[in-house]
Amino acid sequence: MGTVTLGQPDRHILRAMPTPTERKALLFLGVVACLGGGVRVLRARTVPPPTPDEQRAIEAQIRAQDSTRRLKAAPPKAGRGGQDSASKRKPAPVGVATAATRFPVVPAPRAPTPGNRLDLDVATTIQIQALPGIGPALAARIVANRDSNGPFGSLASLRRVRGIGPVITARIDSLVVFSGTPRTGAAAAMARSDSSALAHTRKLLKPP
Repeated sequence: MGTVTLGQPDRHILRAMPTPTERKALLFLGVVACLGGGVRVLRARTVPPPTPDEQRAIEAQIRAQDSTRRLKAAPPKAGRGGQDSASKRKPAPVGVATAATRFPVVPAPRAPTPGNRLDLDVATTIQIQALPGIGPALAARIVANRDSNGPFGSLASLRRVRGIGPVITARIDSLVVFSGTPRTGAAAAMARSDSSALAHTRKLLKPP
């Protein structure tokens, strides 16, 4: 290996120049180093294959996405006449009764209590049905009798309705009230005659 000097007295060595053989060896080592670095980069970027469970999950997601795309791309279903079912449902014109208006849902009336008595001189058929022992037919007869003969005015006058006897009047005595004025004549006579029967029935229904 040769050296370059600047004069005999100094004897300073400025730089060692490599020989052709050394240059080839250095070039070979550089190529090997570059190849090793590339291999490490490729290994780092390599992704391991998915497991069977991961593969099934990926396929399920793909099928779900495909079905969603098909649903969005599918045209709306047409009816028999070639029109969409949504376009067939037209709003009912104003003034035309629908099922909701023809048959409204009526809430069940509250059962009368001694603190909240039912006025039989103004009560409706639905309200009267909430009384114990009175069904739809008997409630309709009570309203029809009241409309034909006037208000009852008292529990005794209620006996003029067919089907109302001492047992029912005793059961509803503490649950009803009368705000109307009965017509004179037969109603007053019936009230006097039924007072004793009502008192007797109450004694029978009273627990020992």
